[in-house]
Amino acid sequence: MSIYAAIIGAGRMGTIVAKKMPQETKKIIIDTDAEKARELAENVGGTSSPSLDAAKEADLIAIVLPAPVVNGVIASLIDVVKKGAVIINMATNGHVEAEIKGKNKDITIADAKIIGHAASIAKGEPGIVVVNCYDEKEFRLVESQLQGFDKVMAGNSDLVEKINQISSTEGIKAAVKVRTELRNMGVNDEDWINVAIRTVCAGTMKSFTENDLGHFGKELVKKLEAENNN
Repeated sequence: MSIYAAIIGAGRMGTIVAKKMPQETKKIIIDTDAEKARELAENVGGTSSPSLDAAKEADLIAIVLPAPVVNGVIASLIDVVKKGAVIINMATNGHVEAEIKGKNKDITIADAKIIGHAASIAKGEPGIVVVNCYDEKEFRLVESQLQGFDKVMAGNSDLVEKINQISSTEGIKAAVKVRTELRNMGVNDEDWINVAIRTVCAGTMKSFTENDLGHFGKELVKKLEAENNN
């Protein structure tokens, strides 16, 4: 069965979503920036349009836009898309109003949110899509079209906002602390500082997730976990 997917939003994450979709999926990129939509469409072998009406025949509509505009876009789509279509809101901190969800019983509106950092995912780092759609058939449709991500799973997508917020906040805190401590010890070369953060700090975090720390790192983990448990 051939799937027709509309990706609304040709920004950084919209680009990732479009590229992660199967090559055989028929794609249309929709964005008010017609040139940006055209460029992405050419890149993924699809077509483009600046109009939401272009999504009317799509089986799956992925809305990859800033949270403040999500409800307005979905409200505009409800009377446009075909019966049986699945609309997924992919804005991490965007929440679809219950009133909008109930306006058209012939379509499905679900959240599908990504655990991950857009720039890092674009460079090959993993990303997980959490979908709050529990209808098996509809979930399988979403899963089949986002299979380019490391995992697509049903779950509480509301947790994703907090997960990304905690992770990014703690990452920034670590980066700021490393920079501050290095400057305090007289390291003022920004190249040194940047490499220390990007290669040593971020690399150590990656090794932690891969269970690939050296002896020093493993002992430090034991010490910190013991302190946190007290």
